[in-house]
Amino acid sequence: MKRLLPRLILTMLGAFLIAGCGSQPSEQSPIVTVANETAAMTRLRAIAEAEQSYLAETGKYATLEELMQRGMVGDPSKGKLSGYKFEVVATAKGFQAVAVPEEYGVTGKRSFYIDQSNTMRGKDRKGERASAADPVV
Repeated sequence: MKRLLPRLILTMLGAFLIAGCGSQPSEQSPIVTVANETAAMTRLRAIAEAEQSYLAETGKYATLEELMQRGMVGDPSKGKLSGYKFEVVATAKGFQAVAVPEEYGVTGKRSFYIDQSNTMRGKDRKGERASAADPVV
């Protein structure tokens, strides 16, 4: 009986671990979520800096694709910490860049916004886009 109990415990533990390996977590570790959010904000700041350089060189603002083509920013959705979708809208008077979690609650919770004012804004928008009306972060 003494030998049976440790084997039973190990068997149950192994079955529990194997069963858990195939399932997808419904929520990311809070540490990874914060890291993804920090990386998204850093990438948005890099986009804002690239927009200022592009404006100085060309007299207009650029789309994300134009910034990447000129090598002014890398693809912000690549890298170890990503989990965010990025979008840049350029107009004659400015730009708006947003970052939204790819999978709300798993890859991030807050959405972020930055424009030509260089003020980072963000809020938990349940996976929707952030805007200029959101609080400064």
